[in-house]
Amino acid sequence: MKIKIFAIATFLVLLGCKQIQKATDVVTQPTAREVYERDFDDENLQFTSWKAAYNRAFNDSLKIELPYTETGVFNSENHLVYSYLVFVQEGEKLVISTELETDSLSVFIDLFQKKNDSIFQQKPKLSNEPSTASVTYESTKNETIKLIIQPELAANTSFSFKIYSVPTYGFPVSGATNKNIQSYWGATRDGGKRSHEGVDIFAERGTPILAVTDGRISSTGNRGLGGKQVWLRDGLFGSSVYYAHLDSIATSSGKRVKRGDTLGFVGNTGNAKTTAPHLHFGIYKGYSGAINPLPFIKKQEIPEVKNANTNLFGTVTRNNAKLRLGSSTKFQQIASLQKNDSVSILGKNNSWYHIQKNNSLKGFIHQSLLKPTSSN
Repeated sequence: MKIKIFAIATFLVLLGCKQIQKATDVVTQPTAREVYERDFDDENLQFTSWKAAYNRAFNDSLKIELPYTETGVFNSENHLVYSYLVFVQEGEKLVISTELETDSLSVFIDLFQKKNDSIFQQKPKLSNEPSTASVTYESTKNETIKLIIQPELAANTSFSFKIYSVPTYGFPVSGATNKNIQSYWGATRDGGKRSHEGVDIFAERGTPILAVTDGRISSTGNRGLGGKQVWLRDGLFGSSVYYAHLDSIATSSGKRVKRGDTLGFVGNTGNAKTTAPHLHFGIYKGYSGAINPLPFIKKQEIPEVKNANTNLFGTVTRNNAKLRLGSSTKFQQIASLQKNDSVSILGKNNSWYHIQKNNSLKGFIHQSLLKPTSSN
């Protein structure tokens, strides 16, 4: 009887702890990694090895250019970690999406901002939530971030990564595309007396001009170089979005608008009377003045994953094979590998293998220099 009572009491205590943990999680919102690590302690050698591999990834300096895809196979025996430096522009949202062949397994995504010019913060700026396999990061400045992706301990499955950017705002001219942008930020004006503080998007007269974000119309009018113009305030303390050279205005000061609402129509008023109808689109950020609006609106293609890589190991096929920081010949060479060197294959990006040599040195090598093998 005493044993039964003790068992019931123990069960109730554990149940109570779980309920307390759930209540705490509502407030603290732990990351997927933090929730996963609760099931282990530092006496578990596999777990400590897994964590050590993650910590070593902070020393990696491989670079990728957007958009980027990678395919490969997670192997629980070697605890491989995927770490990249990614440049993101103000106005872009960085999307990291992972897919696993085995849905029940977890993958952990962490993004780190720089503490100074050369050191990254130890605490991630953003991580994926439990039961998710993707994150979206909105940059408020031009910056290089560190991205670390690591599967759970037991992961033995094929994977694919998609890493790409999307614009923060919608496109300001109805039916137009990137090809309609024909004058860019920084172009000289008035014989070099001033520079272009925006982009010009050409379209037929009368084409609707759209709100790129939710906000409030702070000003409208017909004045100065911009002619008929609309100013849209993005949030209470956000940026001011400037639409100029309109043929006519279809909104009014103080009005609340939603993304996609029509604000006016393309024209060539103001100092654009001698040019074809177009929209001058600009963004002004507080006291810092005009900023390049292109990353905020430039449409980006979501990359497709092609030719899945299923190889775990490889052998270098010639001497002085160049290992590079990124998957292109324009990236810096970081080492020379020799014929018959054995490497672990982390994945593949187009015609470049992402590899690791001797459990430490990571880099990219062209497929013409590596022969995949079944074992190391």
